[in-house]
Amino acid sequence: MEVMKKGGVTYINVTPHPVVFRRENGEEFTVPPSGVVINARPVEEPAGERSGVRLVRTRFVADPSSATKLDELESRYPGAVIFGSIIAAEAFPGRVLALIAAPGYERVPVAEKRMRPDKFTTF
Repeated sequence: MEVMKKGGVTYINVTPHPVVFRRENGEEFTVPPSGVVINARPVEEPAGERSGVRLVRTRFVADPSSATKLDELESRYPGAVIFGSIIAAEAFPGRVLALIAAPGYERVPVAEKRMRPDKFTTF
């Protein structure tokens, strides 16, 4: 289990890839994957029709296996910043957080992305 403590914050990465963070002062650090991946499944709901095209609203719901893993992480690391995909964040509102790009890194290739360690999206 990979967990990183930095600046008094415990970060847990529940994606399958490392994430590079960049502070405002230019300091960078990488949080490796924790070894736990939190998943969700899409559910489509009818949302109407437009010009003969069917519209759906997709929401993401918790995967039971991921819910169990997340319960264990929260129990073992209370108060940790657990971050993952925006899909996982939507499926586990307030429990899994989604990343926000650091200023100047919003529109760069994935390999060059830098994320904020001090601000996350929640649902």
